[in-house]
Amino acid sequence: MAQTVLTTTRNVFGPGTIYMASPLTAVPTLTVAAGKFTQAWTGWTPVGGTNSGITFNRNPTFADFVPAESFYPTHILDTGDDISGAFVLNEISKANIAYAFNGGDAASVAGTGGNWTTSGTGAAQISGFSMPLIGKSVHGMLGWQSQDDDEVIFIYQGVNVASVAANATKAPASQDLSIQFRGELPTTNPDTNNGYTSTQVTPFRWYVAGSTRY
Repeated sequence: MAQTVLTTTRNVFGPGTIYMASPLTAVPTLTVAAGKFTQAWTGWTPVGGTNSGITFNRNPTFADFVPAESFYPTHILDTGDDISGAFVLNEISKANIAYAFNGGDAASVAGTGGNWTTSGTGAAQISGFSMPLIGKSVHGMLGWQSQDDDEVIFIYQGVNVASVAANATKAPASQDLSIQFRGELPTTNPDTNNGYTSTQVTPFRWYVAGSTRY
């Protein structure tokens, strides 16, 4: 038997960095040097530590069309699609609380308005978060850059559908916030990288840098 040729440089490790943003935040203009993404994520919030990194899920659904005269499908038809990014935040911040509760507009993230209100300053400051009511959720954006800085993923528009259970318990466990960010199809494409136009609409894109590793 021939020996399989292994390309070990294609093994990818590490959780990378997760970013979230308010709706309509500009998608970063991707730049690459020496096979690494180098752009700034202006206007996006790095969410910090997680329990086990992020998992991106794509779950298409299909249905069989089987005529009465056959026992086998003659067509396997697309009936739906679902894209999401799932992770558990273990850093509690005003921004992360806002994103977890779908209250993540720009004012909320800054902690100066929207669903966050603030009184006082410095060590005497009090900040209060009011959960958005049904129908008032603020949808957001999700981005990720790999540990090696050679992958970037975007979900351009979505909402957290996870049950939020902020457990406060004995160490070494820490308080955390669950995110399952389900993507929607935007009205227009907000990403002009690689020459994509406003009409090339998709909920998700995956970029890789350089020409050697991939």
